[in-house]
Amino acid sequence: MKIAAVALLGALLVGAPSPTPTPIADGSGGSGIGIQLLDIPVDAQDDSRARTNIVDNVAPGTTIQRRVTISNFDGGEQQASVSAAASTVVDGAFTPDDAHPNELVSWISVDHPTLTLPARSAADVTVTIAVPADAPEGEQYATVWAQADAGRQTASGVTIVNRSGIRVYLSVGAGNGPASDFAIEGVTASTGPDGVPQIDAVVHNTGGRAIDVKGSVALRDGPGMTSAGPFDLGTATTILPGATHTVSIPLAAGLSAGPWTAALTLRSGLTERTETATVAFPVAEADAPVPAPQLWSAVLVAGAGLVALSALVWALVLLRRRSSRAHARAAG
Repeated sequence: MKIAAVALLGALLVGAPSPTPTPIADGSGGSGIGIQLLDIPVDAQDDSRARTNIVDNVAPGTTIQRRVTISNFDGGEQQASVSAAASTVVDGAFTPDDAHPNELVSWISVDHPTLTLPARSAADVTVTIAVPADAPEGEQYATVWAQADAGRQTASGVTIVNRSGIRVYLSVGAGNGPASDFAIEGVTASTGPDGVPQIDAVVHNTGGRAIDVKGSVALRDGPGMTSAGPFDLGTATTILPGATHTVSIPLAAGLSAGPWTAALTLRSGLTERTETATVAFPVAEADAPVPAPQLWSAVLVAGAGLVALSALVWALVLLRRRSSRAHARAAG
């Protein structure tokens, strides 16, 4: 019965009149098809995650709605489709998982699954999440995708599909739901695969919701009292409840090995944590000084070689002299 009700709701939404596209203002960036969240809950205005993603905790049997705008930044008309698909978290990245639908996907519908967008125009779409009364408690993840129906084909025959998405973090439970929290459990220095120094922070998600960690690090008290940064973590790292992940912030090539004082600030939504540590970057083998014992060993080996060579030369000289005298006696 609940499935039929959801299907009926989807049918009603599909039948809604098509929205009238509006021109995109000149100078607006982007290319292809884009999607942007328009509605932000009043109590989440200061939450950076809620300004770009659908983040909410609801009780079973609750229905919520969010408006999104779908934009065509190209110079020609585009047919676009809007739909939801499951997502998961893999190695710190919020990752599409289209092949494995979860319950959350079945709760999501949109009032305009298909759109015709003239060149450089946009239209609003309403996303509805209807949570069943018997929904299990816990957090699930999905993405609302806006996708160009016509893919671009490369010279080799590969079709490239343009799509953009908005993440959905939906927690089901009574009250305000589990709190978000995390701890920084260690700060160290290393070099990345490209040889660029980086600061590594071990982050433990101690709360009951997934977190998207971003932040920055500044270096001070370096050699000669120098400082550097701040350096930003470009892409958010997503960490599931109870999980621990190493967050790495790349710095700048050519930094002195240190030691430095690293002042780290990480945040997820309204939660912010800071940590300070003394670090030193590993020195590459080619740049590392040769330890004194190795230098002395090299000198001793070279000296021994010279002594041996000198002894050989003298031995040859003496042998030659004796040979000459022997020939002289024989001739006399």
